[in-house]
Order: sequence, then C-alpha cells, then structure tokens
Amino acid sequence: MVLPSRYVPVVQRDVEMNMSSNGLVYLRPSRMVYVRVCGPYRDSIPAAWDKMLDWLDRNGFNSPVGRGYGLVRDNHNIVAPAACRYDACVDLDPFFEERASRELAIQTMPGGSYVRSRKKGDYADITRLMLKMHSTFEPAPGLKLDDRRPIVTIFLDDPRRIDLDDLRADVCVPVSAKVARARDEMSASEAA
Repeated sequence: MVLPSRYVPVVQRDVEMNMSSNGLVYLRPSRMVYVRVCGPYRDSIPAAWDKMLDWLDRNGFNSPVGRGYGLVRDNHNIVAPAACRYDACVDLDPFFEERASRELAIQTMPGGSYVRSRKKGDYADITRLMLKMHSTFEPAPGLKLDDRRPIVTIFLDDPRRIDLDDLRADVCVPVSAKVARARDEMSASEAA
C-alpha cells in the first residue's frame, strides 16, 4: 500500500519535472475506495492520506493492498483554496469492498489519455508539484490540458518498505486533442 503523507513533511524545496519525458499513456477507468478532503492542497493531501491510512490500519488492512492514487480535482488558481478537493484512493479490493462501501466512498477514476512522468524520490515533493502543475504544464503540440478530469498521481511504492530516495510515483496530467481549435483555425484560413 502506498501511503505518502504520514511519512513525509510538507515540501520545502522546489520541484521540477519534465512532463514530456515519459510520454502519453491511457489510464483505464478503475474502481477505487477513497477519502476526500477539501481545502488548500498543502493541508488536504496529508489529511486525506492520514484518514485513508487510519481506516486501513483500523480495519486490519496494513499489509500492501496495491497502489495508491492521489486525485487533484480542482485548479487552485481558479477554485478557492478552501474548496479544492483531493481524493486519496486505493484499488477497490473485493476482500474489503463491503466494509469500504459502508465507511468510505467508492468511485470510478475517469480513464483517458494522460501525459505521464515518472518521479523518483521522496513523496513529499508531490505536494509542491501539484501546487504548480496547473500553471506550469505545457502539453505537446496538438494536446491541451483536460480540466474535466483530475491530475492523477500513482504512488508505486510503499514508503514503509522502500528507502525514500528510491520511491517511485507517476504524475499523470489529463490531456485531450486540440481538434476543435485546429479546425476553427483551418476554417478561418480558408475563409481568408
């Protein structure tokens, strides 16, 4: 189980990632159990993971249960920080589905095209990265940020079992084709 926040402090250094380094991937829709916390991401990310970890521990699911997923639902440059939503998620396992459906929430993570970049190192850097992502992400030509879907961080390793410097996470930014805009520009060119 990937449980980033309980083991890491708030980030105090800048983070830079080349979002085009690993290319375009398709994430399939996945059913997940989740905890949602609203508020500034610096606070809501650790709070959501603390709640998820507490639930897993309280219910005896402290062995690895799969990957962890962090869903940044809102652009904090547009949505008031107090209203920003963050979901700490784990794969929905049939072993704990009934209990999870009574005590937590279940959702399907939206599938689609994402630009993925692998990050290696301390998970604390993710908080700082998420604060910058909406304003600094530059997609490849022909693509645009798809703000209808969340930015997804897939935590691949458990920080309780792996050295902090060796932790891996995939930051996945939702993208879609700029088809409509390209057609509009082509139509404008033809009309002139």
